[in-house]
Amino acid sequence: MLPVLSIPPPCGVNVGGLLAVRLWPVANVRTYAAPVASVVPAALGLVDSANYADLYFLPESASYTEDPEDDAQGLLYKVKLPLLIAGDAPDVSEAIARLAGGRYLVAFLDGNGRTKLAGMPEWPLKLLIGTETGKRPGDRNALDFTFTGVLPVRAPFYLEQEFVPPAARRAWSAGFSFGFS
Repeated sequence: MLPVLSIPPPCGVNVGGLLAVRLWPVANVRTYAAPVASVVPAALGLVDSANYADLYFLPESASYTEDPEDDAQGLLYKVKLPLLIAGDAPDVSEAIARLAGGRYLVAFLDGNGRTKLAGMPEWPLKLLIGTETGKRPGDRNALDFTFTGVLPVRAPFYLEQEFVPPAARRAWSAGFSFGFS
């Protein structure tokens, strides 16, 4: 029998969407503290602290979903984090080529100011990148980033990562560095 629990209502507003996304290549993660009560209790131990990428995406284009699936292996969560990055261009091609198909741990800041960490060293998320131009002048011309994976637990809260959402998307340039070596 379950203990009597109360799930409190949210305080104030409950805002959807994502405000910021940071990713680390799984090969750069040296240590990962197992979540305790749905919270990662310590910062990721990284091989190189400068080896990460902050993704600047179109406002209201990013979301995160966890769909539970009960199968022979037990309860697993299919996760998806799609977002749109404005305009495909020659100056972003090299950075995109380095990111595409990689495996990552992804921290994201939701609309309520809470950070979660999706992926684990043994269960990283894969990044797929597509392009959409739209059909009409008012349609979005963007790179379609989608992180997908299967996790054994829901994404825990990650209190060690402090995000400051960008006021505006930074411009891409040939000299822009994702920090990957």
